[in-house]
Amino acid sequence: MKKITPIIKQEMLLLDDSYERLKLLKNKYKNETAYIVTCGPSLKNYNQDKLKEFLKDKFVLGTKQSYDILEDIIDIHLLNFCNSKPYNYKNINNTIINWIVFMADQPPYIINNNIPCDFMMPLIRNGAGYENTIAVKKDFENLLIDNSFARPWGSGIMYESALPLALYCGVKNIVTLGWDIGSISDKDKGKTRLKYDHFYAEGKEGEKTPYDGINVIKYPVGGSAGMSYNETQMVIDSTEDLYKFLQSINVNLSIVSDRNPAHKSIPRIEIPEIL
Repeated sequence: MKKITPIIKQEMLLLDDSYERLKLLKNKYKNETAYIVTCGPSLKNYNQDKLKEFLKDKFVLGTKQSYDILEDIIDIHLLNFCNSKPYNYKNINNTIINWIVFMADQPPYIINNNIPCDFMMPLIRNGAGYENTIAVKKDFENLLIDNSFARPWGSGIMYESALPLALYCGVKNIVTLGWDIGSISDKDKGKTRLKYDHFYAEGKEGEKTPYDGINVIKYPVGGSAGMSYNETQMVIDSTEDLYKFLQSINVNLSIVSDRNPAHKSIPRIEIPEIL
């Protein structure tokens, strides 16, 4: 976690409006490297203690259950109501918590149930098929929050909040860890819901949990976990143009993963310190 993050968090708490809170992040991590940590199975490749040690003084955006292993070294915790759970925040005064909301009952649910949230961003373009996603339209300029506070459907939290927030914060380099997108094969064609592995185990009823045996409170609003074959393929197919777009705005993207099927033009790197 960067030293400036708790300061920004406290400034956010003085404002009521999500957009006004978000604006406090503008270029606050200028020319930094953003480490975006997602929940793919390749995250199991690393010793968790070494991973925390490596990331402890870096700018970290962590999605969902990545918090369960990284805790208060995460600068911005990224959430939506798909495949999520309550989180036991180690230091609620430090980590900035962002929610993507895509149904009308989600903002009041967050507020009325005192779910930790520092700012919400509404999801748009998600009601008329995959052709409206950033991955299909390849209108990557809409990753830029300066162009729209509302977040176009990705599909996926990487396109909807992780990359947009990293870019808004002014970073020069982006490194993803645990972003594996998902593996697909011919036998998966046409499936509307694929079963993907994560770095954490599944609970007794099939819901995703940090580890076996932990009871999870199921949110009454939201969507089911997983992506369809077509959804996965469209994200994979979009990555070449994503990389070109980031290069065009002078931002470098690198992937730390032994299985991410993104386009071969995107550099794969290793971080020996966390192996």
